[in-house]
Amino acid sequence: MLQQLSQRPMHGYEIGTRIALCCDTRPTDAMIYPMLKELEIGGYVELEVAVINGRERKIYALSELGIEAYRASAQAWSTVLPQLESAVKEAGVEPACCTTMVIDSSILGD
Repeated sequence: MLQQLSQRPMHGYEIGTRIALCCDTRPTDAMIYPMLKELEIGGYVELEVAVINGRERKIYALSELGIEAYRASAQAWSTVLPQLESAVKEAGVEPACCTTMVIDSSILGD
C-alpha cells in the first residue's frame, strides 16, 4: 500500500485496483480501508476529501513519516528478496510471475 501511495495520492478503490494489477488478486475492502485508517491514525498518510465524478472520495497521500516508512521497508525488502528468489530457484520451483524486483534507489535516499 505504501508503494502504491508513493506513486501519487489516490483513493482506496484505486489502491485496491492497482494492487490487483501487480499481485493477480484484489484485496477486499475489509483489508484496504482498515489499513488506511491505521495508516492515518499512525500519521503515515494524510487524508483529503474530494468530489470525483459526483462522488465524495477520500484521497490518501503519504506523509513525511509515510515516506520514511516506505523507504525503510524498501531497504529491508532489498536484502530479503534476493535470498527468497535464490531459495525458490534452488527448490526448482517455477515462479508464479515476475520474480526480480527492481527497487528504485532514489526511494532509499542513496
